[in-house]
Amino acid sequence: LTATATTKKEAAALRAAVQASVKEAQDRSAKVLDAAERVIDRSYQANLQAARDGAAKAVAGLQDEVTQAANRMRLEALKGSRQALYWSGGVFAVAGGLVALGALLGVLGHFWLQGRADARAFGEHPGIFCTGAGGTVVTNPEKRRFCAFWIDPPMQAGE
Repeated sequence: LTATATTKKEAAALRAAVQASVKEAQDRSAKVLDAAERVIDRSYQANLQAARDGAAKAVAGLQDEVTQAANRMRLEALKGSRQALYWSGGVFAVAGGLVALGALLGVLGHFWLQGRADARAFGEHPGIFCTGAGGTVVTNPEKRRFCAFWIDPPMQAGE
């Protein structure tokens, strides 16, 4: 500065101008740094908000897909329960029919075999069934007992 200046006064003025320029450059640099920090903060906030919005949209899309999948599963479960009810109803109808057929065959068999079964039981144990069948237990002269059925009952005294 002293080499280009012709006087000390001009050198001092030049030095003061350079110092003022340096001070102004520092002030502007500080303002630029502050503005850059604000821009970076805004950019960070904007990026953060964009990420939040994107995540919310993604979650909402997934929520819709999950809801649709749950609805489809609910419909399939209803179809399955209807089909199970249909099949179990058919099984119960067939089982009921078989039970009814078994009961009918049992009643018919009972009536068909009743006389034969009673006759067989009477033949095996005549002493037990004689009076119940309308007979009378009689003892013969040889002291043997038998069951007798009266076709014409004996006359009572006074008849």
